[in-house]
Amino acid sequence: MFFVFLFILIVFILWAIVLYVRKSHWDTIHRNLLDLEDHFEGKVIRRGFAARPFFHGKVKGYPFTLNISTERLKDKRMNYVDISWDLPAGEALTISELEWLKKQRENNTEGLTVVEAENGKKFAFIHKNKKRLEQIVGYPVVKDFINHFEELCYVFLSKNGLICEFSTDNLARATEFESLNKRLDLLKKLGEAFKQ
Repeated sequence: MFFVFLFILIVFILWAIVLYVRKSHWDTIHRNLLDLEDHFEGKVIRRGFAARPFFHGKVKGYPFTLNISTERLKDKRMNYVDISWDLPAGEALTISELEWLKKQRENNTEGLTVVEAENGKKFAFIHKNKKRLEQIVGYPVVKDFINHFEELCYVFLSKNGLICEFSTDNLARATEFESLNKRLDLLKKLGEAFKQ
């Protein structure tokens, strides 16, 4: 009987440690997102004790939502920051990091316009008009975006606004205000360059 009790106690302690670490992790991200509240109009929402926080409000004058998602890939857990921003564009455009896109499309990226950034990363551009796309890839704001937006998975611009996702190995660092605000400035410049 003693060994059964000891086993249950050890399992409970391990579960409590895992829960504490998870809560501490989300607490750090929650505190980081509170800086968005200090600088912009909106609220950080957290629906439970160890739940992921998210931010919803207005950033730089436009409705905005920031969520966090995770995905298990083989032996690794990937973290993503997902941004939905009501910055309407006059045309639909997708810019995606090529290696990320290959994983989504099972390596089928034939016929896509690919541009290499200064750091050597390659980005696929998707637009319905090939001639227009040739102009777009030469825009200084587009070049600046792919050269400086770190860990981009994709950004999609449309008449309904933009959706962006970037990956990170360190959510705590990626959600610090300075890091987020740099990305938001790049997204805003890109979105406003294609504004309706």
